[in-house]
Amino acid sequence: MTAVIEAPAPLSTGTRSSAASRARYVVGIVVTSTLLIAVLPAVSGVAWGGLWRTLDSVPMTVVTGLVALWALGLALHTITLTAALPGLTARRAATLSLTGSAVANVLPVGGAAGIALNVKMGRAWGFGGQAMSRYTVVTNVWDVLVKVALPLLVIPVLLVTGARTHQLALAAPVAVASLLVLAVGCLALLTPRGATVLGQSLDRAGAVVRRRREGAVDRTWERRLTELQSATAGLVRLRWRRLTLGMVLYTLALLALLECCLLATGADVPPLLVLSVFTLERLLTLAGVTPGGAGLVEVALAALLASSGAPGTAVAGIVLYRLLTVALEVPVGGIWLLAWLSCRARASWRPEGVTACASST
Repeated sequence: MTAVIEAPAPLSTGTRSSAASRARYVVGIVVTSTLLIAVLPAVSGVAWGGLWRTLDSVPMTVVTGLVALWALGLALHTITLTAALPGLTARRAATLSLTGSAVANVLPVGGAAGIALNVKMGRAWGFGGQAMSRYTVVTNVWDVLVKVALPLLVIPVLLVTGARTHQLALAAPVAVASLLVLAVGCLALLTPRGATVLGQSLDRAGAVVRRRREGAVDRTWERRLTELQSATAGLVRLRWRRLTLGMVLYTLALLALLECCLLATGADVPPLLVLSVFTLERLLTLAGVTPGGAGLVEVALAALLASSGAPGTAVAGIVLYRLLTVALEVPVGGIWLLAWLSCRARASWRPEGVTACASST
């Protein structure tokens, strides 16, 4: 992908941007804390004391098994990551995944910081800037496409199992919207015409929002999407099977982890409800309101479980699942990042150790 270099913003603009980022981060922490501490117990009808007692009752052997299943999911995810960056090993793919997630979950504007860290690591391993940009775009797009495809699977299951009318009424609009996003995304990635049309549509929509005249339409989106399509089309055509296989296996591992977390806390939840909860959780992680959807996801899933008559222990299962898939990534990814930085520091003092260091991370 051709890099687009923009003129640096004035210092005052950068200062305002930094201040706004810090403000959003503080607001995010306040919102997350409020949702978890106050709203979650109110929606679920289960106080945090009860949730912690349920979590504390889970045997350590079971927790170990859940962590192993979480690790298996990460290993399966490397199939997609290595497909998106030819030459990347599974070990380095796991390094990118864990360290990027750890940074994204704790820093202001964490997503951008995680991407920047991944690019720095890739450059240290000898991958070019264009390859890393393509890797970032393809892995994120594939993640979104698989998540929005999930509602399309829920509708047939609801029909086969004889779901109630109100359940279909709630799921159908989401499935239709998901189908639209999926179709537009695939066309924009696979065809130059699709990228051009989508870019022009976004530029016109932006012009309407900014109330510009037709003759002053900004072509930023059109340019970016056509460049993106040109840079990723070859990789996608050659490796779409591996990209999809890795994401499907990773998603199935997460679904299995959710089911196991519910069983570990003693919650007997019907499989259809588990699938619905999982689909909602995957979609809500795209919102980006808080890191990993923390607070928002837990409250929404608790509300869905409560409205479906699930036992209170199911909320503890949700909390356990989120601790494994979001919270656990922070210390594990942080330790992994410290190990990588330490190795790089040693290599800088001993030139002969660069190769050994690079091959070990």
